[in-house]
Amino acid sequence: MRILVCVDLSSSTASVVDYATKLARGLSARVCLLHATDSQEEMVGYGGVFGEFPVYIDPKELRHDIAQRFHSEHQQVQELSQQLQNTGIECLGLLVNGTSIVATIIKEAEKLSAEMIIVGSQHKGMWMKLLEGSISKEVLNQSTIPVLVIPTK
Repeated sequence: MRILVCVDLSSSTASVVDYATKLARGLSARVCLLHATDSQEEMVGYGGVFGEFPVYIDPKELRHDIAQRFHSEHQQVQELSQQLQNTGIECLGLLVNGTSIVATIIKEAEKLSAEMIIVGSQHKGMWMKLLEGSISKEVLNQSTIPVLVIPTK
């Protein structure tokens, strides 16, 4: 069995990885830890709160900052992957940048022939759901692969 485990590298990651580890061990499953990013969000909207205050961001500086963040996040994913490997679980760590986090998760699950997707849910309040949406809910709605949602609070 192959399980795709989505990690956002927030404080909830430990809960998701712990649960996935127990499940993978029980099912003798292989795990892929996926951290999906969308750097386009960082490149859009640098015009102030709602575009009313133009702010100039040097493109080279922005690319450098994004590259540094990707490097740091990639290291974190690799460390998590190594922790699972140290417990005897076959694990691959991936950082993938796409145009949509949900679409990236679905695409990677299909590419890896995953038989289950695990995501965490932080139970955001109503206003945060309206502003940010819910990645776990959208994965549930769009996936043809079974999705296990782990409550992290």
